[in-house]
Amino acid sequence: MAETSAIDEFQDLDYARRRDRDFFETRARQRQTTSDYVSSGAFSVTTRDDDDHSFHGVVCDVELTAGVPIEYLEVTGVAVRGALGATKVLTAPGGFAPSPDASDRLEMRKYFSPLKPPHEWTLRFSGICPPARDEPRHLDFVEPARLAPDKLKNAPKNAPPPPLKLGLYIHSENAEGVVYNNQRHRGVTLEDAHVRVLSGVAHTGGAPFARVGYWGDNAWRERREFVGRVSYRVRLLLWTPENHTRFPAPFQEMANALLLSRAAKLLRGGATKIGIGHMPVEALYYVLSFMRHDWPGAAATSPPPPPPVDEEQWTVRRDGYGSRVLVKRSECVDTDEEEDSDQERYDEEFDDDFDDE
Repeated sequence: MAETSAIDEFQDLDYARRRDRDFFETRARQRQTTSDYVSSGAFSVTTRDDDDHSFHGVVCDVELTAGVPIEYLEVTGVAVRGALGATKVLTAPGGFAPSPDASDRLEMRKYFSPLKPPHEWTLRFSGICPPARDEPRHLDFVEPARLAPDKLKNAPKNAPPPPLKLGLYIHSENAEGVVYNNQRHRGVTLEDAHVRVLSGVAHTGGAPFARVGYWGDNAWRERREFVGRVSYRVRLLLWTPENHTRFPAPFQEMANALLLSRAAKLLRGGATKIGIGHMPVEALYYVLSFMRHDWPGAAATSPPPPPPVDEEQWTVRRDGYGSRVLVKRSECVDTDEEEDSDQERYDEEFDDDFDDE
């Protein structure tokens, strides 16, 4: 009876081993690279509202920060404040600025526009909206606008990938339709773990892409900032050997240490047939795929890379339309004593209004 039990126990153990081996062999052939879920759509970034201006429209860029490994990010809508009315929201892949192509620049010269040609924009929202005087009103996109970092996976090694941007253009036919700010930050209005909202331009034309403004002059105003909220959702990326370099350095160190430990124990003479050295390598891959990108935390030996430092000095200046904006000192053409004294008075009164980090 005891012998029968031992045989049954051995057969059960052998079956379990074969089942696990078959599972990991199948997984090696069909390795999952992305999560089975889309993270909650509650992600959003809400910018500061100083109510500097309200006019027909504002344009800005939404850029991936590359801080979290994701398969893609989808912008699902925006929330803006103002008189609104007949409102449209358009997006352009790669940002709102025209490409450096000569023919593109020639076409946009006809519009006197800092934007890409109209045919490169996609309409995401169009409708009649009631005024939103106090709180931003959410505008849901008919179809989300996707930013997919996997398009950059073939970028040269040991070189930072180019930033992935989405141009965002909100336009209202009402002359007080959209509220926006003067530029108060060094290019980045706001950012979180996934995206950063960049400064852009405002539009005073009554129709989208109109080149003539409300007063009959150029319709575009540089150095303006989006006011409102950008909503988005993401699909997270799972760790695999192919995605290894897309994870933060601490996670890469942890994965390398785990795999090297397995190899060392596997090659050690006299090692027992248990432990990490005799685990299928696909089993370790399976474990790593369930770990968050920030799971190693402070245990990693390498500190996170420091944020880029903008060494150039910035200063507050009055633009050609009388608005106070933050600009690079190298772009200033009027540095006489009168402007400097005016600058000093302004700094004393509004020191907290501008980000001088």
